[in-house]
Amino acid sequence: MKKYVLSLAVLSVTLFSACNEDNEKQQYEIPVSKGAYVVGSGNTSSGIPGNLTYYDYTTRKATPDAFGAANSGMKLGMTANDAMCYGEKFYIVVDGENTVFVTNAKTLKVIRKIDMTASAMLGTDGAHPRRITAEGDKIYVSTYGGYVAAIDTLNFSLVDKYKTGPYPEGICVVNGTLLVANSDYGNGNASISMIDTTTKTEKVLRHENIRNPQDIAIDGTGIYFLDYGQYGDAPTYAQKNAGVYRISGTDTDNFSVTKVIADATGMACAGTKIYTYNAPYAYGVTNPVTYSVYDTQTGMTSSVSPVDIESPAAIGVDPLTGDLFIASYHMVTSEYGTYADYSSNGYVNVYDSSFNKKGTFDCGVGPQRIAFNFTTETIEY
Repeated sequence: MKKYVLSLAVLSVTLFSACNEDNEKQQYEIPVSKGAYVVGSGNTSSGIPGNLTYYDYTTRKATPDAFGAANSGMKLGMTANDAMCYGEKFYIVVDGENTVFVTNAKTLKVIRKIDMTASAMLGTDGAHPRRITAEGDKIYVSTYGGYVAAIDTLNFSLVDKYKTGPYPEGICVVNGTLLVANSDYGNGNASISMIDTTTKTEKVLRHENIRNPQDIAIDGTGIYFLDYGQYGDAPTYAQKNAGVYRISGTDTDNFSVTKVIADATGMACAGTKIYTYNAPYAYGVTNPVTYSVYDTQTGMTSSVSPVDIESPAAIGVDPLTGDLFIASYHMVTSEYGTYADYSSNGYVNVYDSSFNKKGTFDCGVGPQRIAFNFTTETIEY
């Protein structure tokens, strides 16, 4: 999972050494985590724009609307969807605005606003950008137009584009191979794409267990994806078959898809561990929420019970510190019953690797994704 974590968290860090004249000391640059970002989608039906909250590890304080504070009150727009720190830049994907904001990773000041539907980008195929990852000198952005765009990190021009299956969501890239979770919006034609970015050749994996894939990861034991499954009939429309699945083999005529975490609707990866929560949808029904940790090396799953979470909305793991972040909606009670409040601010709990609670902070409306602020520090040895 390490390759995936480094491509998702995107630690653009190079280790180097430089000796002084007497060859007594060497300088090293090491990766350091400085804080966490919580991307909030807002609420389109209520006219609430997306938001970005920043949690500083040193001060243990959260800055609400960190994006607006850094940019004279500028708004992200509707449905902020994903974010990533890569090198000296921080990228924010905003679905409803067809936009990727490029900001300075230290200050969050906007460097460029990329219109994914511009003629120099993807045109109409760039509508509704969804997820982002990076490798080398390119960022990769999936769009509901059915493409992944490769964009230069220096001049922000379109380097290439890759056709995918319908409604692609999660992506990761490892050694020039793009893995794309094509959700088909749950309509029955979902798949996983494996695209060689050099030759632009694509393998398409289809299987009865690939129903509505959302996030995707890879390590030496296989490809892992979070699948939302499907929704049942009225009156509850209960979600079923959601979980984490492993793909073994990449030959389109000879591969298997096995469920490794039986119940999951959220996933985060770090090292050899996959952390999940399960909060399945069922209209008018409150299901118990469960949490688990899966070890890709041993194949063992452990149930865990992080405290003080009402209705999980997003999960992330800092790959350097091992700290776990779980974002939640607040639950409210009215004459119609008890339900998650999608129009009010949420909150995030922080846990160590043993699931001991370390702290909590407020975030914006509709917490969607959690990204981490990585930088480098120079040490002498």
